[in-house]
Amino acid sequence: MDAARGNGVGWFLFQRVSGAALIVLLLFHFALMHFTGASLDHATASARLASGLYRAVDLTFLVLALGHGLYGVWAIAGDYLRWPWLRLAVVIACGLGGLFLSIMGAVTVLTGG
Repeated sequence: MDAARGNGVGWFLFQRVSGAALIVLLLFHFALMHFTGASLDHATASARLASGLYRAVDLTFLVLALGHGLYGVWAIAGDYLRWPWLRLAVVIACGLGGLFLSIMGAVTVLTGG
């Protein structure tokens, strides 16, 4: 599995940087969405998504969270699954699932929910 990922330094760094960025984005998300005093209903969320800042934060959060989480699943599969065909199935499922969820999330954020 390690040969398929090269030496793994790039992915190692991605996991660390994306993890730190996700913590910052999560705190930013909570501050924007939950501590501004406005009610959390569909109209408020749609109005917020009309702003470029909210869209950028949500899309960045989506892409980093999916990439971080799905790479984590792939790494665990590579460590614990003995059969190469099963590791390949997990990689394909992660890739297709990530693509599907990214498209759904991007459409939701960009169209305002």
